Amino acid sequence: MVAGPVGIGFPTSASGVTTIDGCDLLVGFSKFINDYWASETTSAGSVNFNTLVDTKLARFGDDQILDFYVRITEDASNLEYQVRRITQFVSATGTIFVDPPFTETVDTEIDYQIHRYDPAEKFECLDEARLREDVFEHAFRLIYDDTTTSDGLTDSYDVNPDIRSGPMYIFVEDPQSINSEWNVLANPTGDTTTSWAVAGSTATVVNESNADRLIPKYDTSCMKLSSAAAVTGTFSQVVGSMSISAAQAAGRRMTFGAWVYTKDVSGVKIQFSDDDGDTASSLHGGTGWELLTVEKSISQTNTTTLTAAIIVAGGLSGVTAYFNRAWVYFGEANLIEDVYPWRDAHLLRRDATTQRVQLAWVPTAGRQIRMVGRQYLSALGSVLSTQCTNTMELDEGSAQVLYGAAAESLFEKEGLTTEEFPQIAQRIQIIDRKKAATRSWGYVIPQRPTVRSPYQ
Repeated sequence: MVAGPVGIGFPTSASGVTTIDGCDLLVGFSKFINDYWASETTSAGSVNFNTLVDTKLARFGDDQILDFYVRITEDASNLEYQVRRITQFVSATGTIFVDPPFTETVDTEIDYQIHRYDPAEKFECLDEARLREDVFEHAFRLIYDDTTTSDGLTDSYDVNPDIRSGPMYIFVEDPQSINSEWNVLANPTGDTTTSWAVAGSTATVVNESNADRLIPKYDTSCMKLSSAAAVTGTFSQVVGSMSISAAQAAGRRMTFGAWVYTKDVSGVKIQFSDDDGDTASSLHGGTGWELLTVEKSISQTNTTTLTAAIIVAGGLSGVTAYFNRAWVYFGEANLIEDVYPWRDAHLLRRDATTQRVQLAWVPTAGRQIRMVGRQYLSALGSVLSTQCTNTMELDEGSAQVLYGAAAESLFEKEGLTTEEFPQIAQRIQIIDRKKAATRSWGYVIPQRPTVRSPYQ
């Protein structure tokens, strides 16, 4: 299961995700409410660690920034992310006094920000705003859940709890052929050990059975791979068995992909190797059938090695996996990943009690079912070292929705109203009008992944 783009519309791929990190969101939100000043120090502060000096601050009066907050933003500095309250300000010299002191002297040319409202509170309001229903309607993560395999018998399926709203649409896999001329593997079905080498594991053929409707996935038989505890097994094919040479691959972008079934969450992956070394896929999530893919830019001087391998690491108690269909080819992974035709999207309904969806038909056995739904934006969190680098799945337009809601939360916490800030109130009203207008747009399925918002 993966998270996709934010916004209105349901792309059929999880690619094209646009994100904004916490530091940029803090700046954007601060500017939205007219509470932002950024500069750098012009000389070193005191040895008592309690001052910051910037002559450009002379534009402010002595009492104009009292009780405001100064936040150090200097990259790789020991002071980075430290926030202190301003207790005294001398305009003539541009000297800020803080309490408590910083942990060391604030040197010259140190980047900093000044905020009227505590930056920690701003981060908190941003995280709270993403959970508001009026925000969730317009700014959200698309969740692509491909973890369900049809058994060919039922038309009702569980919905992953990570899909909070929906799923709105369902796609059924249209399998990619393994016999295409661009697939350079020999015996890509995986129903015999011919052209494949087994090491450290046991490989046995599993035949189709009425008792197990999920294994094999497509064909009448597939390969079962078992590794004992603390043993790492491989099921691999070397270039000598492929329809190309190692030298022909030199300097080319290539993909290895394979359908693998396991319930283990830490021991199964695939690996692509050339003369320069190994490149591995992400670990199998242990959800059943998953399409594992790995892309590799083959060495410019490659002459000897080109190996595709399924890795089965036994761990503490041993691992069992099943393999059915694989590809090695020139090009990128989307050729075998984009197998959920957008034209065949189907509406469905979710039972709020059982948390299952009911389809109008029974998909063919072995086909993956992709459910597309929505989830809240990712949280920035409260940890200083990570809330700046954490991201939300937003574009610049959708971020305005978040800022408007966060502003309302902040003013509520401070006991203020937007009427006290006419310009900000006007911005929030504009956002609310645009949100209301987009409710009538409905959801569409673009042919290509997109990031959309009412403000583009």
